[in-house]
Amino acid sequence: MKPKVLHIDSGKTWRGGQQQALYLYEAMHKQGFTTNICVTKGSAFAEKLAQKNLPYSELPLASELDLLSARKVAKIAKQNGYDIIHCHCSHSVSIAAMASVLVPKLKIIATRRVDFPVKLNFFNRRKYLNKNVAKIVCISDAIKQVLLDSGFPESKLVTIHSGIELDKFSGCEGMANRKRFEGKVLIGTVAAFAGHKNYPLLLEAASLIKNQDVAFIALGDGELLPRMQRKAESLGLVNFYFEGFRSDVGEYLKAFDIFVLSSKKEGLGTSVLDAMACGLPIVATHSGGIPEAVADGENGFLVPADNPHLLAERINQLVEDENLRRIFGRRSRELVQKFDIKHTVQKNISLYYEIMSQ
Repeated sequence: MKPKVLHIDSGKTWRGGQQQALYLYEAMHKQGFTTNICVTKGSAFAEKLAQKNLPYSELPLASELDLLSARKVAKIAKQNGYDIIHCHCSHSVSIAAMASVLVPKLKIIATRRVDFPVKLNFFNRRKYLNKNVAKIVCISDAIKQVLLDSGFPESKLVTIHSGIELDKFSGCEGMANRKRFEGKVLIGTVAAFAGHKNYPLLLEAASLIKNQDVAFIALGDGELLPRMQRKAESLGLVNFYFEGFRSDVGEYLKAFDIFVLSSKKEGLGTSVLDAMACGLPIVATHSGGIPEAVADGENGFLVPADNPHLLAERINQLVEDENLRRIFGRRSRELVQKFDIKHTVQKNISLYYEIMSQ
């Protein structure tokens, strides 16, 4: 018997976690599983699902203690005979835990995508360590280690790396952006303007690179964007371009010469994986799960998350060495193969069967 799986994601915006949940849900739907997904009413996720003509349930999912949403999740689970609730964000785990009180047979899987420590206080013990939580999926070994250090039992944890569509940007050429920045070595990043993405480090490193033949391009939005724009101005950066959120990311990645990620916290970094699939050399911080994708000295460089001088030095090394960029880029294409989204989907499905067999 195929496991019947209900997914939940309470995110209101569209980020990497929502993309990962969509990949899995869509694949299960195509493979004939009995499955559905609960998302926040009016969210970007709901819009994506509607565009793809996939079934979904919109709920308030207003907070971790949204009893009304928990009752509705329990009703959906009971009516459709779901065996497992797969929670794709932290808040949804609380909703599922409350729903399981009404439907005790439900097993819960919680996916952990961030490498922030978790204090196992009374609330979090009830949330993560109750008997209905069968497994916590960590998207990198780094996250698994953080949870182990926080006191989580190893028997609850499993690593399933996030994945990407390796050929997602195969139809992109990047010619328009190449022409726009003709004659420049393009150094790009794709990251939300949130604190853990550590944009100040990148801006400070950019200010240390005096080569006039480079241009920095940042794709992403978020509440810190205006502040970072002001910081760039105060540093005198005239070659740093804030492009905001872009739906045509591939047209930028195919134009970039170097990809940079300056995070101080990072679960894994699917933007790095996308860049690797496009054959880019990487300069990134030695943070979270990034070293599980970027091999220092093989397909890029890893630097501390608090050293703008070394970050600038490594970027500049690649700017000045086109041959090294090609060598690292080829290796990126090789290393990224193990992060094929097909592997991620299959490992999650195998976990469902494992839980059902116990």
